[in-house]
Amino acid sequence: MKIALCQINTITGNIEYNVRRICEELGYARQCGARLAIFPELAIVGYPPKDLLEYNFFVNRASSALSIIQDKCNTLGIDCICGALHTNFFGGKKELLNAAAFIRANAGIEFTFKKLLPTYDVFDEHRYFEPCPGHIASPLCSYPEENLRIGISICEDIWNDPQFWKDERLYEYDPIESLIRNGANLLVNISASPFVIHKPLRRLEMLRHTARRWQVPVLMVNQVGGCDQIIFDGGSVVVLPDGTVDASAGWFKERTIIWDTASREVDPEWETHYSHVQDEIRTVRDALALGLKDYLRKTGFAQVVVGNSGGIDSATVLTLATQALGQEAVISVSMPGPYTSNETRADAAELARRLGIRHLEIPIQGPFDAFQDLLQGETGAPLFHLFAGDRSQIDRLANENLQARLRGNILMWISNAIKSPRTLVLSTGNKSELAAGYCTLYGDMAGGLALISDVPKMMVYALARFLNAEMNHPIPESILQREPTAELAPNQKDTDSLPPYPILDEIIRLYVEELMGPEEIVAAGVADEALVRKVIRMIDNAEYKRAQAAPGLKVTSKAFGFGRRMPIARG
Repeated sequence: MKIALCQINTITGNIEYNVRRICEELGYARQCGARLAIFPELAIVGYPPKDLLEYNFFVNRASSALSIIQDKCNTLGIDCICGALHTNFFGGKKELLNAAAFIRANAGIEFTFKKLLPTYDVFDEHRYFEPCPGHIASPLCSYPEENLRIGISICEDIWNDPQFWKDERLYEYDPIESLIRNGANLLVNISASPFVIHKPLRRLEMLRHTARRWQVPVLMVNQVGGCDQIIFDGGSVVVLPDGTVDASAGWFKERTIIWDTASREVDPEWETHYSHVQDEIRTVRDALALGLKDYLRKTGFAQVVVGNSGGIDSATVLTLATQALGQEAVISVSMPGPYTSNETRADAAELARRLGIRHLEIPIQGPFDAFQDLLQGETGAPLFHLFAGDRSQIDRLANENLQARLRGNILMWISNAIKSPRTLVLSTGNKSELAAGYCTLYGDMAGGLALISDVPKMMVYALARFLNAEMNHPIPESILQREPTAELAPNQKDTDSLPPYPILDEIIRLYVEELMGPEEIVAAGVADEALVRKVIRMIDNAEYKRAQAAPGLKVTSKAFGFGRRMPIARG
């Protein structure tokens, strides 16, 4: 019996689009001789639908959409397992269940319901769904003539094996063990499992363990594509009882694969897929490229504009954007100011030339001087009414940040001025700067998407070198070698305000991602107590800035975004 694993890229909230894609893949699967097609978790509405689930009209449209899919299955003569919504009938306070609909062609629909609801990091399912009680057995989808008894689980349901996770388990109940005890001899897991560095490998390791432990094939169909700040990597696979990968859809792309239940051969493409996902920097590049393309496509933008400082961050963003979107979709803007060196100015232009993208140079010295005169000149009201005419009382940061804000205004003007195609400003700050607050509100933080805001500074360098190796070295070596500087003051270096980036990155990782306190970080030997506490204070004090930052793409286990919820006013 042939089964189609349909790794599709849904648009959250766009039910019509998602149903159309499901129906298209049903047609393709049937042409390939498949009797059953499997789609990801909540494929009809897209994952995560968030507060759209609080609108009755939206839930009703999703229910009606299931009938369209059923009609398509009936017409084609193909069965389907598809992530859907269902009204809660178990009791409890929530109105909805996270469901898998098993549609039998010309026979009806059966439902399986999610038992384990993740509520951590970017997941918030208890906000919307009632879990299926553990004592209620999930029905098996049987094909007696094939001796197949399919047990369906939904994403988190398979992430709780006591032998694999041991002390890391979050739940007492194991839905997979229940399916096996009910007689399942093939496990299907429909997922919307987002990308995090190393997670694809860990997920695969878990699936292999599950197949070996229960001695049954395991099919996992995962969503692929970007959804706002999170990226789904796909990685849909068939794992045989000995742990062999028999079929793989690969990562970071839409793809439907056909698996024959009689097959017991290693997927010939598997080694290539596996070697790619083992490369940490490659997977980060792939995730960011997919997240960027989908963010533009799903929000209606067609090109980007990026401030080009001649530094490593803007160089990496411009290079990645060019690779992902194409030369014609990227605009570079250099905005030299009073402290911009000739070297960085030249590097900015050379980078754009090598990338083959449009490049504008708009000096800010004139508007900067005009603002200085307006605010600090002899006739300037602020100078006399706020500082009694004494310029020495003015904080130097005001003039440094003014340069960044002038640049932000120029980029936003360009974005607004281009009527068509719609143009998005990409901000270029990295995770290290965003964590420490080494960034300017309404300045370099301005933009519609923060492409590398979850990429630590040292990883930015690794990503830049990876891109250089792939793209015939568009980033000049001088950019890679230059000591980081914001160039907002004479002879300024990042280390004037921050610790060396290798140390800063590790403190940020331990505090933000590993949730360590200052004493634990000091005990880990990263830095002395004074420096650790200083960095943590910087991170905490910058919370108000991050609350106003552009959305950023998540690649680490804990990004600054809706998966990290911290108070701003902490005393």
